[in-house]
Amino acid sequence: MSNSSLLELQNCSLTVPFFQPADRQILTNPLKFISDLYLSRTERGFVYLLNDISINLNSGERLGVIGPNGAGKSTLLRLLAGIYAPTEGKRTIYGTVRGLFDVSMGMSPEATGIENIYLRGLQMGYRLSEIREMIPGILTFSELGRAIERPLNTFSTGMRLRLAVAVSTMEAPDILLLDEWIGTGDSTFRDKLRSRMESFVDQSGGLIIASHNVSLLKSLCTHGVVLNSGKIIYQGSLSDSLDYYNEEIVRS
Repeated sequence: MSNSSLLELQNCSLTVPFFQPADRQILTNPLKFISDLYLSRTERGFVYLLNDISINLNSGERLGVIGPNGAGKSTLLRLLAGIYAPTEGKRTIYGTVRGLFDVSMGMSPEATGIENIYLRGLQMGYRLSEIREMIPGILTFSELGRAIERPLNTFSTGMRLRLAVAVSTMEAPDILLLDEWIGTGDSTFRDKLRSRMESFVDQSGGLIIASHNVSLLKSLCTHGVVLNSGKIIYQGSLSDSLDYYNEEIVRS
């Protein structure tokens, strides 16, 4: 391992049980079914969502994950973020990691905007005193004004996303995970958001982004991996990875 390594996946796989339509026990007695399954009292096939994935991300590297729909890109990001645990292999993180692919996760519809700032901040590991110091910046960026005192379930979709992004980008992590680029609101706010996201990426120690936007990948990434059917089939520079994807996947 290099001293500058931020993240390592070593031969990681993620499997889920394969259920047959005839399996009625999961409906009639789910607790017994799960008990039998995990105590090996019943045989069950498994499906690989990710298969033998190895990735190393060093400080300063920007990795683009390329692949067709259903290749496993979002699943890989969630495994990297710790939402899923590998069923095989080893995942090692050196530093803080944050995924911006579900920025509204953990927010309560019944709580006010200001209460959700505290809820989300605590979930992200900040102390109350740190969250209080960040609130003025969050309010300025989100442009929600007095609406911040209303319950979240009265917000429009755009207002919710603006608040969620403002909270989630309070402080850059060592490793930033993105599932496509975040954009919302009118043209003025989109420009503001783009500037915020670019700064957030620059401040992070390393980046992994899954995207179909070739221009975005070229502007952000130094390296690439090509993912297909849950397996990495190519790793290299971003340009070589894009060439491989176009030749072997798109045109085949």
